[in-house]
Amino acid sequence: MALPAADGSESGTNPATGFDPLVNAARQAMYRFAALSFLDPRRGSWDQLSALRGDARLLCGAALIRSLAEARPHEVGLGESPLEMLDPLLALNALPSSEQELNTQYERIFGLVISGNCPPYETEYINSKYTYQRSHALADISGFYRAFGLAPSRGNPERPDHIVLELEFMASLLRLERLAAEGDAKLRGDRQQVCRDAQARFLHEHLVWWVPSFVRLLVNADRQSFYAAAGAFLVALIPAERALLGVAPASHPVGPNAIERPETCAGCGLVS
Repeated sequence: MALPAADGSESGTNPATGFDPLVNAARQAMYRFAALSFLDPRRGSWDQLSALRGDARLLCGAALIRSLAEARPHEVGLGESPLEMLDPLLALNALPSSEQELNTQYERIFGLVISGNCPPYETEYINSKYTYQRSHALADISGFYRAFGLAPSRGNPERPDHIVLELEFMASLLRLERLAAEGDAKLRGDRQQVCRDAQARFLHEHLVWWVPSFVRLLVNADRQSFYAAAGAFLVALIPAERALLGVAPASHPVGPNAIERPETCAGCGLVS
């Protein structure tokens, strides 16, 4: 099953660069969907998610990734799910029938302040005794964003280590890789490689190690919720991305250690 290119045609891997725009677009769609799934419903996520049930680009993109032998890791890591679970409909079918009900689920699971049970912030999973590691991680994440011309939106205060921002950043890197592939032939290869290397580094350093534990806690909080289903999708995406980017699985499970909290940042969302 193929995704249409931007101009409505179909295209495949460029033999000169090894870049496949269809796979790139499919991966970007997976990250965008995952990010939207964990967005606060007060920002309009229910309407957007509801509209995706019949979205051919999203559904075909997931089918394309599932069909790729290179998206199957040599081993499924702790808390990860097999590629067959990478199906947006499994999450969308669990979407409540109203925005109010989705908001109720969100508040019950994540709370109006940082949830101690399943916080959606990466640095909450760093041992609270190592405050310097939390500060370093926040600085590193912000540095990634700045390096690619992205900055948090001023309109919605949020920390840079929120799961939504991290997933949005991976989607942005894929977009930048695609733009590099379409750019000046003399610079194309170098710019694509920079984007590709950043994807692998960010996945390894800021997603693989804590997301499976975050999803496990989501399921424990409410197995029947939309967010548990969205989490199941996410832990199928992580090993697929690991396989595509050559990243090892997490070596051990982690849990939230929300005793000392890092400073909040003045922004939410990534904007160029």
